[in-house]
Amino acid sequence: MTWVIDTCILIDILKADPVFSKLSSQALQSKMNDVLTIAPITYVELAPAFGGNVVAQDGFLNALWIQCDFEGNRAAVLAAHKSWHEHILRKRSGAEARRPIADVMIGAYALTKGGLITRNEADFRTLYPSLTIFNPMQMP
Repeated sequence: MTWVIDTCILIDILKADPVFSKLSSQALQSKMNDVLTIAPITYVELAPAFGGNVVAQDGFLNALWIQCDFEGNRAAVLAAHKSWHEHILRKRSGAEARRPIADVMIGAYALTKGGLITRNEADFRTLYPSLTIFNPMQMP
């Protein structure tokens, strides 16, 4: 299976977050026999954490065996387009709060790849109810 890694998981590990780092690391380790990847927008979101240094960022991702596929993202973009439109309709009717476009893109990308590793499960569940989600916070 292919697992898309949410940005928060990588930030947890990179910043050695005292609350989430261990669980996020264990989540990735538990999926090492699968393909680990990130959405192109996650690559962009990580830039400030590395001071814009692409070499350092690529080194970090390579050390975790995480790929980034910059090609063939039409299906993800179309899925995000649909979900963003539906989100805005719900937001305008007062049925939903603000949602970052990055979450919409990450969820759409994960939907086309297989599953998502995130500790922000609720952020994705409404937009993508059929998405397979692995939440490190629910690990035994």
